[in-house]
Amino acid sequence: MTLVLTELSEAGIAMAADSAITKIRGGKIVEVDQRGWLKLLKVPRIRAAISYWGMIGAVTPIQFDIWLQRVIDSGNYNDLNSFADHLVASLNSQCRNKPLPEKHDVGIHVAGYENWSDGKRRPVFFHVHNGHGCMIYHREFDQNTLLLKTLRPEWLSEPRKLFEKHQDFPFVNKPLEISLEALRGGYITRNGDYSLYALIWQKLAESIYLINLIPNTSLPRNPNNISSRKGYLHTILETIVRLYRCSNLSPTIGGVVSSLGINEVRYHN
Repeated sequence: MTLVLTELSEAGIAMAADSAITKIRGGKIVEVDQRGWLKLLKVPRIRAAISYWGMIGAVTPIQFDIWLQRVIDSGNYNDLNSFADHLVASLNSQCRNKPLPEKHDVGIHVAGYENWSDGKRRPVFFHVHNGHGCMIYHREFDQNTLLLKTLRPEWLSEPRKLFEKHQDFPFVNKPLEISLEALRGGYITRNGDYSLYALIWQKLAESIYLINLIPNTSLPRNPNNISSRKGYLHTILETIVRLYRCSNLSPTIGGVVSSLGINEVRYHN
């Protein structure tokens, strides 16, 4: 388990991840390793980056960041699209071309630059995973006051299947202008153990919208600068890590936050 965030905007690509690796045996957490696994890996050949989430121990007994680095260093790819295909082939080969067991959700964020349908080079996001899933919240209300009494998060997932490449952004079956508008506002993807993040982000996003309506106020400081947006995403994830530390939740999100930015010129560490 982990929490990974990827944002695509006109400024570029910002990615952030915590460093905790949760080890689960028999459906129970037996250890949370916060020693600092590499969660964000550069793909220098095409100036892209990847991050991962899910039950990675089901893919390979090798430490997953080491295995991924070998995949990056090998293979014949020359752009983001062919690299995503290379990841799919490598993951399925490692899993002997068989789906992982149920509830073994695994995914990799793949972000970089490619030409859009109008021929202009902009940020692109692929999500390589072995089946869709979603977080739902069961709400229980007090029968007398009708006030919300209990909120129970539950992760619902499809049956696991072979790994596939999904182009999540720009949107495949929507007009170009819809993707351009999303890019102007910042298109963000989150995966992993994000139930607490999802609840906080919903209200935080509302607050940030109001803050930016105050004259001469901007959060992040410079939304057109990738370093500023990267720092903003880093801060959001650090806030989630700190909340986990001061709660009674299992520290499945924790350790050290790492972040990375990519624009058309270079990486921003």
